[in-house]
Amino acid sequence: MKYLLSVFLFFTGIALYSQEYPVIQNISIYSDPLFKQQQKETESWYFNKARSLPPPPLSLYQYRTEEGDSLIQLAAVFNLPVDTLASLNGIQNIADFRPGDSLLIPSNPGIYINEESSSPWYRNLLSHFREQPYQSLKVIVKREKTSFQYYPGQYLPESYRTRFVQPLFLSPLRELTVTSSYGYRDHPFTGKWELHTGTDFRAPTGTEIRTCGDGMILSTGELEDYGKYIIIQHRNKYTSLYGHLSRILVNVGDKVAEGDVIALSGNTGMSTGPHLHFEIRKNGLPQNPENLLSVSGE
Repeated sequence: MKYLLSVFLFFTGIALYSQEYPVIQNISIYSDPLFKQQQKETESWYFNKARSLPPPPLSLYQYRTEEGDSLIQLAAVFNLPVDTLASLNGIQNIADFRPGDSLLIPSNPGIYINEESSSPWYRNLLSHFREQPYQSLKVIVKREKTSFQYYPGQYLPESYRTRFVQPLFLSPLRELTVTSSYGYRDHPFTGKWELHTGTDFRAPTGTEIRTCGDGMILSTGELEDYGKYIIIQHRNKYTSLYGHLSRILVNVGDKVAEGDVIALSGNTGMSTGPHLHFEIRKNGLPQNPENLLSVSGE
């Protein structure tokens, strides 16, 4: 009776409870008895939730994704929100999904935050749920013990959902004022009509420059046109470039997290005044940064 009361209180947002090291079973879809088991367990969760009954115990499964699978399709197959699969598996953007990867599949929907991860994505996500009760969950994944905070029935915040379906990056400056947009223009020094491969933002000398996403410092140095610059390699074959810097604060090979201060703005190279020249490329091809930036940083 005491257990049922505590679980009931947890479901209504008052109490906490803990579950350690549930067995992870390998699952396939449709004809697999474990698939039918997962379906029944998930349906029981929704049923109990609607009637304010105690939640069923959490079960965890592992599914090896195949060619033709998509995260949205698998979420529908397993009767779970995309938010649940994304948070449990640390999938920050839908483009991060890869056939052939192992995907953890829970029986209970909600948000799962990996306490062991150093990713700013998880750290920022945790701040959204800081005041809410959660279940402490410990899982052994690939022989490593991992702790999660599980928030039953919760969804990703709206800003996360937006960035999940689009490859958005954090603004490299806390305040953005465009001084020269991406696109064709007369070059300010040569006068030639050519592509401006990035966006120029107003930035007085000494302004802190932040990395637009997690990654590794691919290159730093000084060139005639870009002046002092930094190039960062991000996931999904994206790179970002920061030019006309006055001071570089990182070294090649450093791993950086979204929002880290990596440089100070300046007026080096072919520059008509202090500013930041910022580029985003995919597979080496320039993209319009203004279409890919999230000012909120969430």
